Amino acid sequence: MSATWTSGGTPVAAAEADTLFALFSKFDCLLLAVSGGVDSMAMLELVAEWARSKTAPQIFVATVDHGLRPEARDEAAFVALRSRALGLPHATLEWLGEKPETGVANAARQARYALLREHAERIAGARSIAIVTAHTEDDQAETFLMRLARGSGVDGLAGIAPERRLEDASDIALVRPLLGISKARLAATLEARGLEWREDPSNRDAAYERVRVRSTLTRLAEDGVGAAAIATSARRLRDAGEALRYADCAFEASLAIDFNDELYGSLARAPFQSAPALLRQRLLAKLIARFGGDTAAPELAEVEELASRIATSRPDRFTLGGAVLTLKAETLMIWREAGRIERRATPLALGAAALWDNRFWLSREGRPDLALAVRPLGRDGAKRLGLDWPPSRRAPASAIEAAPAVWLDDQPIAAPSLAKFAAPPQHEAYPGLRLSAEPAAGRSAGI
Repeated sequence: MSATWTSGGTPVAAAEADTLFALFSKFDCLLLAVSGGVDSMAMLELVAEWARSKTAPQIFVATVDHGLRPEARDEAAFVALRSRALGLPHATLEWLGEKPETGVANAARQARYALLREHAERIAGARSIAIVTAHTEDDQAETFLMRLARGSGVDGLAGIAPERRLEDASDIALVRPLLGISKARLAATLEARGLEWREDPSNRDAAYERVRVRSTLTRLAEDGVGAAAIATSARRLRDAGEALRYADCAFEASLAIDFNDELYGSLARAPFQSAPALLRQRLLAKLIARFGGDTAAPELAEVEELASRIATSRPDRFTLGGAVLTLKAETLMIWREAGRIERRATPLALGAAALWDNRFWLSREGRPDLALAVRPLGRDGAKRLGLDWPPSRRAPASAIEAAPAVWLDDQPIAAPSLAKFAAPPQHEAYPGLRLSAEPAAGRSAGI
């Protein structure tokens, strides 16, 4: 047992655990991520006890060995031994291969969740499954302080979500039922049962930001600003975030947004400029993310400044985050900044769609003899395809330049995303070839 965490709290009672774990009922399986530390070992005990008294999902346990410390193997064995004693199947998941020289903590986190996801997919099959982690009230408070130091807004300061999808395209849920419970109470829960845990020595290494913030949190607690109060603020900000998302939907519905097959977006200027600043900032951030392609997202301060400039500006043109924004008398338009697109060709092979510039999925059928690639169309490519230039229809010329084109060597042969705007040729010179482009963001008016 480690001396890092001492009880000083009340053990979690069975009735409280019933409330904490009520959301488990909607899953067929649970995969408990247990490292051997005080938080996760207490979670293991509490979930096992909870499951004995009712019809519960099937429970699995996994420990990730990142291969970074020699003690990790023994910690995994410790968890495996206790899991077997509780009648629960356990697996040790190893992070193999070369480890990065910098950014190890972030890489380890990504590897951990990737290993847990892969294991969850193997054991669940077609059944619903949740990966369950033992993040606590203390973790929530530490996260709040770290994001506060970065100047985060409402969504960032809302902290760790109790439940979310593990990945955007995944049906696997990530659940944290202990966010309202302190580490001290979890330590008391194990001590009351005479059970031990293992402590990762990196929890005391000041080289890690979270460890330094933990020390700050201890000093704040001495001045009356405890983890419970900070975690409560994070929870209330999460509620505020939900209200903002509701307001976002109403705001967006008022703007007559048209995404024009993802070539460019347009919206009504008057209701946009009359809305509160925060709603304008949030909408701009989402539009830039949608049309900015592979360009890195701008900082929140940059979005704030842009929203302010648009609100007070006469017709003008702005660029931010890989997107061009044009303010006209009655509309605001946005499209991809052509000059920021990576010019390297993306191969377009048979049998697999290619994601290009994070905006379009392109695919082909037929003519395996042709070595095709995707690059931006550009003004020269548009002219070589025989498109009218400048374009006679309502699409902005520079938005057309930023559209994906399919190239054979140095010759553009089609721009399949432009059928609605520029009537590209049907590449009759290549019989049997069929090309298509689908927007990555979808076609709905919602963002």
